[in-house]
Amino acid sequence: MNVTDYIEKSLNYLFAILPQKKPDAQQAEEVKIIAHRGAHDHNNGIIENTLAAFENAGKHGCWGSELDIHFTKDEEPVVHHDPDLHRLFKNKSHIKDLTLQELRAIAPEIPTLEEVIKAIAAQQVLFIELKTPIKNEQRLQERLKNLTPGKDYFLISLDEKILANLHLFPKSCQLLIPVHNNTGRFCQLVLEKDYAGVVGHFLLLHNGKIKALKESHKFYGVGFIESRQSLYRELNRGISWIFTNKAGLINQYINELK
Repeated sequence: MNVTDYIEKSLNYLFAILPQKKPDAQQAEEVKIIAHRGAHDHNNGIIENTLAAFENAGKHGCWGSELDIHFTKDEEPVVHHDPDLHRLFKNKSHIKDLTLQELRAIAPEIPTLEEVIKAIAAQQVLFIELKTPIKNEQRLQERLKNLTPGKDYFLISLDEKILANLHLFPKSCQLLIPVHNNTGRFCQLVLEKDYAGVVGHFLLLHNGKIKALKESHKFYGVGFIESRQSLYRELNRGISWIFTNKAGLINQYINELK
């Protein structure tokens, strides 16, 4: 664990134990929960970014799911966080070097974007994180052609250049993800270039930035909320999009408030 991760975990713990005012039922009704990489539970065999995880998010009542895509050698967008298969499948192959058929032979649990769309797009909003520059934008557009951008799905990225190079998707469906050293710049880019909004860690989006985004009618959301008190804090701040790795637990807290 590096120093930044240690500080983040320490602050997460602090906010988890700091008492917060209990939100009212209306705040609970308005919030929208997004399962980060689906409602995964590796201890019980539900792997992140799989159909099982996304379907589990729906069972927990999530409004949306965040997912990550990479392209195979034959340019099929598949849903997986890492560029290689090592962390989850103990194989060092890189997705970009494998055809879809070869990928299926190694890790059949990894779904295509098309399969995820067919499984859950009618029930959940998709937050599709672009991990690398898109070489075949038309293929991505083809996979999303039956969905409405900015309503049924959003494209999100940590790298503004990736979004800036898109030509077939409107800015109204594109969201920036800031990190600790570029939050102010990304919030400003949203206003200057008319991106849809910003989603980032709750420690980065302070009230002043949220106020500016709200006044410009931009979307904003925070992650990763994993405790009751952290949830209460964000609801009291007027945050309506909540990203979480603990979808079941957070939805339980939401239902208790209703």
